[in-house]
Amino acid sequence: MPAELHKTSVNMDGLLEVLGKNLYSSPSVAIREIVQNAHDACVRRKIEAADSEKLKINVSVETSKNVLTISDNGSGLTHQEVTQYLATIGSGYTRLLRNQTETDDMIGYFGLGFLSAYVIASKVEVWTTSYQTPDKTWRFVSKGGKQFSINESTNRDVGTTVRLELHDNYQELSSATVLDSLLSKFCCLLPIPIYLQNSTQPVNNLTVPWRCENDISLLQLKKERLKFAQIFEDNFKPICVIPIPDDNPLNIHGLIWIQDSSGYSTSDYRNVSVFIRNMFITHEGRKLLPLWAGFVGCIVESNQLIPTASREDIQKDEHYYALQSLLAETLINGLKHIAENEAENWRRILTRHNQALIGAAVNDDRLFELLKDELKLPTSFGEMPITSLISQSNQKIYLRMEDKNSYEDVLFKARMIPVVSGYLFAVASFCIKYAEIYAKKVIHLGTKSGNQQMFDCYQPNKKTKECITSLIQQPGDQLFFTKFVPHHVSMIIIDDQDVALKKRIEQDDADKRIGNAALSLAKLHTDSIDDKFVRKVYINMESPLINRLIEISDDKHKSHQLSNLLRAFTVTMCHNVDDESVSFNQELEKFSQALLELL
Repeated sequence: MPAELHKTSVNMDGLLEVLGKNLYSSPSVAIREIVQNAHDACVRRKIEAADSEKLKINVSVETSKNVLTISDNGSGLTHQEVTQYLATIGSGYTRLLRNQTETDDMIGYFGLGFLSAYVIASKVEVWTTSYQTPDKTWRFVSKGGKQFSINESTNRDVGTTVRLELHDNYQELSSATVLDSLLSKFCCLLPIPIYLQNSTQPVNNLTVPWRCENDISLLQLKKERLKFAQIFEDNFKPICVIPIPDDNPLNIHGLIWIQDSSGYSTSDYRNVSVFIRNMFITHEGRKLLPLWAGFVGCIVESNQLIPTASREDIQKDEHYYALQSLLAETLINGLKHIAENEAENWRRILTRHNQALIGAAVNDDRLFELLKDELKLPTSFGEMPITSLISQSNQKIYLRMEDKNSYEDVLFKARMIPVVSGYLFAVASFCIKYAEIYAKKVIHLGTKSGNQQMFDCYQPNKKTKECITSLIQQPGDQLFFTKFVPHHVSMIIIDDQDVALKKRIEQDDADKRIGNAALSLAKLHTDSIDDKFVRKVYINMESPLINRLIEISDDKHKSHQLSNLLRAFTVTMCHNVDDESVSFNQELEKFSQALLELL
């Protein structure tokens, strides 16, 4: 039996409801869409009618009636065009005319813009007079978009007027103040002037820097760039601006700026506003900038990017990724130019964004070369450039990867050697990259390999070893005999991080806080860990106190007092107060009691 062939049916009521409620993330987008239609009508009249009419768009509100009106003196629509384009979802004349004339001046793309009117309005009225039939004006009326009527109306001037009776919950769109803010954002690059409430000055009367570069001085151009950047930077004041080169292969225009201040160094304050064919699309284009550029803002204008159906985002196509590369190159070259030619701005950038730039240097070799000697690394002795750090630490880089007190604070401060805070954003990666390029040694403190490099193995005689073990070793201790400077540091106590990890995983297993699959993977590592020893104790055999302890070992009472004192003192110096593996209060009590007895 042959297959039956049917046409797909569309439930228009359901389609309109779904599109109206879900296509746009915000009802304010409707303002942009209707103004865009007015703009394209003006461009169409300019192209097709070729008359001398001074084109413009007027926006007005009747707050008491909750009414918004948008009118233009553009091309207008014939009766056929009203039914073919205005009343047909997904059909638009703009795209057809753009393809015919190869112009990028028109904005519309999908023929969905007028649908937004039904999102915010309970009733939509349109009066339109085409330049082709200037003696006929048509009135279009629709409630909800599911049905409409068209009739001939009293003749009006060429152009289109859209009157929206707003839903009660969108009453704020009948506020002139709200509209001024929306139009200033959405339409600031449109060449067609837009007037609000019959104002004498258009709301989009802005100086766009890349459109006036040949008309003003370089000094004035810099001021205009900073002023323009500030319009799109809500959180920070721009320090300086990097213009996107006009001769770029993507025909992109715009500005990149460095923010004057930042929040936490690992925060992302990238701020990218995108305009396509002069119309604002989104201010959420931050992924166009490199991930390391969390202190950068940007505005771009493009004719090649393609918006999504709601025109609130950008499609991720080859143009998008090409723009990503262009912006990264522009930013890197711009930073280099600032470093070489704008000393004051460069100092401000380094001061405000030092740690974020550490991440930038890790990600890009050119930035690493530019920044490596000027960035300051966080250390136990404050911030310092890496050249100063390695000269003070015998050409080595000591990294600590946990933000808590440990033996480094005792040993390295006593030796006046800075320890780098490798747990902070990108710091460890920067140090490792520097060490690989300049053949320096990086020592990760607290790791097995790091401890082996820090403490040379020393074998005392059997009697001495047994003596020290009996006096100092406690349950869970693994003793190591070594020699290190300074000699007045008698011992170092380090918690075994692998054993601590094993205990956490076992606790997670008992509490069922993580899934079985994750636990199984973790246990592949921790099951092989010997948890007999929970801490490592390094005994400094060059210490006068250790040697004194050996000398008085026959006096059980006194040697016990001294060993308690040394142990308690070391624990309190090498551990956090909130460290769960140590009863800090008990150790302080032992220290105090031993000291009292000795006195």
